[in-house]
Order: sequence, then structure tokens, then C-alpha cells
Amino acid sequence: MHHRASPPGMPIAVQPLQQGLALFHATPPDYRRAAGWFRAAAETGDHDGVAMLGLCQLEGLGLPADPVQARALLERAAANGSAIGHFQLGRVLMTGRGGPTDEDRGLQAYVAAAALGHAEACFNLASCLFAGVGCLPDRLAAKALYLRSRTLGCALRPQGVRVQRRELKAVRALSVRFADPHRLVYLLNERQQELALVHAATQARPRREPPPRRWRQAGQLAAGVVVAVAGTLGQYLRPPSRDAGPTTLDF
Repeated sequence: MHHRASPPGMPIAVQPLQQGLALFHATPPDYRRAAGWFRAAAETGDHDGVAMLGLCQLEGLGLPADPVQARALLERAAANGSAIGHFQLGRVLMTGRGGPTDEDRGLQAYVAAAALGHAEACFNLASCLFAGVGCLPDRLAAKALYLRSRTLGCALRPQGVRVQRRELKAVRALSVRFADPHRLVYLLNERQQELALVHAATQARPRREPPPRRWRQAGQLAAGVVVAVAGTLGQYLRPPSRDAGPTTLDF
């Protein structure tokens, strides 16, 4: 919401949302007064104010906890395009607070917030893609979104996620493409469709019958020969080493 600067000599226009956020993030925070400002912002039609009021009700910050009412407020804020609303709605849908769990809708809420440039939503979306929550696992896209969340200022860091050297160029390029809000949804849907096709093709493959016994015996004999010569030809028989990481891309 934009407020015009007051003319000289006139009282400075109060911005309820900004007042509330300042108190919410203060050290120490004053959640009770912050919630009052968020309510005032919501009453003026500020959709981020509605979302922050919903967050306060969800967590019991400055007013009694009411997950059901909080969820209704977050639904309202998200429906009106609030990035905060989409992000917090994604959280309650994923965890089932104030209503049933819905991973599919939770994921879409994270996507909507990420497309609006919400840093923590990018992080949570990346975590869903990495683990396959509400979607098929897409670790390359997840790593690109972790990088995108860091670019947007997210202080969270994924644990145990490392970009291999062979992935580095693709992750950086994909992160740049994800920065386009008009393409993020399309790109993620396209990748999910491709993954679904690959998954379906894999499941449709006929099971291979075990080889006849004589071939198994021949294979065991060949393995014995390999073991016997490994001492002299070890440098040629070893498989290529895996990327060790970490790379120049450090989450």
C-alpha cells in the first residue's frame, strides 16, 4: 500500500502495516501492539496486514491463538495476492493447522509466494521439491530455488544439500530463469510433467528375468578374474571418482 507524503506542517501519515512490522521485528518484539497495528491495517484493506494478523492469530503472538480463524484470514489474504498470505497459507496447509492437511495446495501456495519474490517461500518450495512433498522430487530445481532464496535474502540454509560440479552451471541458469515470476509456475509444471513421464515409463518396463544359471556362473568367474588382477590394474579398474564438493556455490 502506498501513502502520499504529508505536506509541510501537516502530521506525518501513519502506515499501520509498517508500524506493526517494526514492532513485530523489534528487539524485543512487542507482539501485542504489533497485532493492534496489523488489525488497523487489515481494516483499511491492506492484504499484507490481513496476512500478518492471521500469523499473529496462528502463533498466538499478541492475541489468543486461533488456528481456524487464522487460516480463514490467510486464505483471504492469499486470494487478494498477498505474498505473505500465500506463504503462511502454504505453512498451514502443509502442517494441517486450523484445518485438514493439503500438500498439493500448500505447494501451490509456496509457488505463488515464490513467484512474488518471497524469500522464505522460495526456501520452503525448494525443500518440498528436494524431498518430494506434494510433488515428484526435483533436486536440480530445488537447488536452484535454494540459490534463489539466498539471493532474495533468506537467512535459512539447507542441511546436507550440496551442488555437484557437474550441476553448477545448470543450477545457476535455472535460478536465473526462476527469477522471472511469469515463468516460474510454467517451468516447475513443465519439469513435473517431464518427471511424471519418466516415472511412468520406468514403471511400465517389464521385469527382467534372472539370467540362466550357467550365465550366473560365468559372471562369477569373470568377477573372480577381476579381483585377481585388481592389484596390478587397479588404477584402470576403479570407477571414476564422484564429485566431492563443495563447489563455489555455497548455500
